[in-house]
Amino acid sequence: MPIKELQRRLTQVGVIRLGQQLMSKNNKPYPSKLETLRFTSPSKAIVEAAAAQFGGTVQPWTPPVGGPQFEVITDAREIRVLVPPQQIDPNYELWGNGFRSRMCDGETERISQKGCLCAPVRVAAEAAGRNLKPGEVCKPTTRMSLMVADIPSLGVFKLESHGWNAAAELPGLAEAVANAPRPIPALLEVQRREKKLFHPNKPANEQIESRVYMVPVVHYNIMTPAQAFSGQIGAAIAAAQRRELVAAQLAAIEAGPAADGPAGDGDKLTPADVVRLAPYTKTLDQLQALWKDAHKDKALTDDTVAVLKARAAELEMARQQPAQPSEEPAEGAPTAEAVEAVSGEVESEPDKNALWVQIQGIAGSRRWNAEALEKRIYDRFKRTSDEMTGWDMAAFISAVAKGEIQ
Repeated sequence: MPIKELQRRLTQVGVIRLGQQLMSKNNKPYPSKLETLRFTSPSKAIVEAAAAQFGGTVQPWTPPVGGPQFEVITDAREIRVLVPPQQIDPNYELWGNGFRSRMCDGETERISQKGCLCAPVRVAAEAAGRNLKPGEVCKPTTRMSLMVADIPSLGVFKLESHGWNAAAELPGLAEAVANAPRPIPALLEVQRREKKLFHPNKPANEQIESRVYMVPVVHYNIMTPAQAFSGQIGAAIAAAQRRELVAAQLAAIEAGPAADGPAGDGDKLTPADVVRLAPYTKTLDQLQALWKDAHKDKALTDDTVAVLKARAAELEMARQQPAQPSEEPAEGAPTAEAVEAVSGEVESEPDKNALWVQIQGIAGSRRWNAEALEKRIYDRFKRTSDEMTGWDMAAFISAVAKGEIQ
């Protein structure tokens, strides 16, 4: 039987760090900032994968506590990550000799379940005119777990920061992250910031002090604030995944078809081949030939019919534009109306991914940016592209073909 009260979690495979320990001339360790991301892990394969993806040289590394590991200081200042559901809570922490003696939220020390001592100790030292030693200073500590999108591992990397900015900023969407139905795609960036301090009691040429520090920032670019704070993260993630699929398909289209023909079963077309090849047809005659081949190879599905129909509408619209030189279709070539008649009634909803590829192609040919496309979709259906059905997408393509959407 499973242990029901045991929470499931992903294995930690490494740590993402923003600094390193260097040795002084007196052979004493001191912390040094990094402007790029550093990966450490007991697994050499994990660190090698990070180096292959983000640059840098893999080196052996021995942490202050624990066994030998490996590290790489990469060339990357930002990487794609996935943020799994988790609690992100900053705390004051005091460490010494690899042991955590205090962990408090400013009011309660969680280890002893007594009052937090971090602030009182600092106030007492200031009142006595005494500077606290490093082993007496509680540091704001923020931890979160991240999956690195481009490293082949399903484990997580720990990101840990001891700065006030990270403590204030990283938990900004803590509740939304904790309640997310699946890992959230995001961008991790290390930002260089500078702070000016004024010391009025010092000589005039020493009164201004500049301090540079590095701050980890997580950008949740796939969702709007409205989606994040209204429980629509799942829909935003699904929409982002659909956009990635579209981007991959458009990249394949830009690359062109393989020289040896479609990648199907022998010389037969597959439904995926039909979807891939449809945008390459330049005339209705070519589209008719593809339609016949798909029919012969039993590759005509509801989805491929919708794609061919949308392409026919595009070609028919281009043919009717007098300002554009168009090729007259051969006798018997299908018009948009003819394709409509051949397609017949389709009971199931058209495939949204295939139709979205067509809509993106239409937007690109008309030089609509994402905002312009969204505006046209909302003006037509009073909903966003994420909320469109397959029928909506087919209707949008048809409306463009008829000139109803400019």
